[in-house]
Amino acid sequence: MTTRANRKPIGLALQGGGSWGAYTWGVLDALLASREMTIAALSGTSAGAINAAILASALARGRPAEARSALRSFWHAIAEPGIADLGFEAFGPIERHWRETVATWLVANGGLTPYDTHAPGVNPLREAVERHVDIEALRSPHAPPLHVTVTHVKTGLPRVFGNDTMSVDVLLASACLPQLFQAVEIDGEPYWDGGYHGNPTLWPLIRRGAPRDLVVVQLSPETSAGVPRDAASIRRRVGEIVFHSSLVAELRSIAAMREVAAPDADVRDLRLHRIGPPPAALQSEGSALERSPAWIERLRGEGHRSARRFLDRHARDLGVRETLDIATTYAGAPTRSSPTRANAAPRAA
Repeated sequence: MTTRANRKPIGLALQGGGSWGAYTWGVLDALLASREMTIAALSGTSAGAINAAILASALARGRPAEARSALRSFWHAIAEPGIADLGFEAFGPIERHWRETVATWLVANGGLTPYDTHAPGVNPLREAVERHVDIEALRSPHAPPLHVTVTHVKTGLPRVFGNDTMSVDVLLASACLPQLFQAVEIDGEPYWDGGYHGNPTLWPLIRRGAPRDLVVVQLSPETSAGVPRDAASIRRRVGEIVFHSSLVAELRSIAAMREVAAPDADVRDLRLHRIGPPPAALQSEGSALERSPAWIERLRGEGHRSARRFLDRHARDLGVRETLDIATTYAGAPTRSSPTRANAAPRAA
């Protein structure tokens, strides 16, 4: 029987993606209930950063059960009609697809911005984040390492915050899509969503001292079923590509570094795993802006099932072997002449 003392330590890298973060909630709920592992470090961006901060602040107090409860409470709060509709409340009770079409038209034609729909400094997520994240616990020596990425508006460069500099504003900045929210000021400088540069950032979880098993919770779809033709579908696919590109770039860099690294290099003994992305059928039905209780619960359920499948298939691989073949999975567009690897690692859950 696995005891808490000999559970396998893992790092978690959590992608962002609006309400798709409820899928990650389901994943985390299953992992927290597992007796196979302990979550020892996290990196997150946007919704992934908020999930990670809620989890880490509860773990800092030594309460995994509290982490599960806090995640549930946060996502139920996001689904409540009383919370401002993430920048789109000005459109009124319009059906979701119409709302996205209106939003696309407004952006394309220089229409409403968050500076038109909100008073200065107002962020609809602030209250929910403040209620569910214990910043002082995150800054304590008992908290697992947490890394959150934001994008500096003026320079376009990424900035990664750690536990000692964590704040509610950092978390809001990491989730600050400029089409929906006003830029968040930190130390007098404006920041936007971290997904433009690190969704999520992996390098802090590769360095010596970090857990050697790193599980990526991927929300972005790997492929598109076809060529998008309507405005909303085009906008969504462009967003998927943009916000997934940084993760692909980091993983491909890891594959390249392994080819030239010394045998004892940190990147060589890193074991990568993956949970997700959500099924294609679900991706085609939903939206990162949808936040109905039924949709949030559906995503949670799918994330929970995905994590359970991962544990059933790969729990014994943790601490032993890698289950995500990054060289093949993120190599680029497949071609008929592309060679196949007989020894490729099993696909992630």
